Amino acid sequence: MTVANNADRQLSRRKARGRSIALLLGGFAFLMPPIVGISLIEGEIGGMPVPMLYLFMVWALLILGAALLARPLRDGEDDSSTTRPSGAPD
Repeated sequence: MTVANNADRQLSRRKARGRSIALLLGGFAFLMPPIVGISLIEGEIGGMPVPMLYLFMVWALLILGAALLARPLRDGEDDSSTTRPSGAPD
């Protein structure tokens, strides 16, 4: 394995970690307003109250984002364990 290839994999892994942190913070930000003001929003869409619909949509998008990020994070962990020499300490 070349040094450039290893550096590219490390960069990819750092980007995936950064995206996972952004997903966490974004989810927190998008879920706080409805929790605080859940009783202030009135109306229904398709027979479902707007706050409940909003919560389920954000929840579904967070699950989708986590699923998309799971593979690069898992692959990054597999690559780091295979690139270490067998006698190298953890």
